[in-house]
Amino acid sequence: MKRRDAIAKMALAMGGILSASTLATVLEGCKSSSSAEATALSFSPEESAMIAEIAEIILPRTQTPGAIDAKVPEFIQMMVKDCYKEDQQKAFFAGLTKLDEDSKKANGTEFSKATPAQKLALIKAEDSAKERSEFWKTMKDLTILGYFTSEPGATKALAYLEVPGKYEPIKLEKGQKAWAMS
Repeated sequence: MKRRDAIAKMALAMGGILSASTLATVLEGCKSSSSAEATALSFSPEESAMIAEIAEIILPRTQTPGAIDAKVPEFIQMMVKDCYKEDQQKAFFAGLTKLDEDSKKANGTEFSKATPAQKLALIKAEDSAKERSEFWKTMKDLTILGYFTSEPGATKALAYLEVPGKYEPIKLEKGQKAWAMS
């Protein structure tokens, strides 16, 4: 199974958790990475670090791996770069900029230099806003999707049953009907 198919199936299974725009983007499919538009978009080291910090605040390391352990920041960047349309990409970058500006207003420093408590307060404010921004919906959705479709998320945070599992032969008694295949 291709990663895109697995992500689409997981997105459908998580339909009640993901926003409609993220679900539609995943199901629509990703752009070819060879297109000039996709390769032109890049994240600065500061933006990459900010995405990693936000993802780790959403899903921190506890007894199970966190977002950074599951490589969620890289997943988010790949999805925004390869799967989102230009207007969605612009909204995502604008959201990063706004969060940095909000940190400067509230804390007198940019997001990356704020204390963990200050960062958490900014994220909680964003999450509890009556009108959640497209950036926040995208960030939260992609963090959840990236985490639970990753190996650490699927095997360490969720109960995992390897398929097809072990072989257990079935003994048929004389005259017994055969088992149906489903």
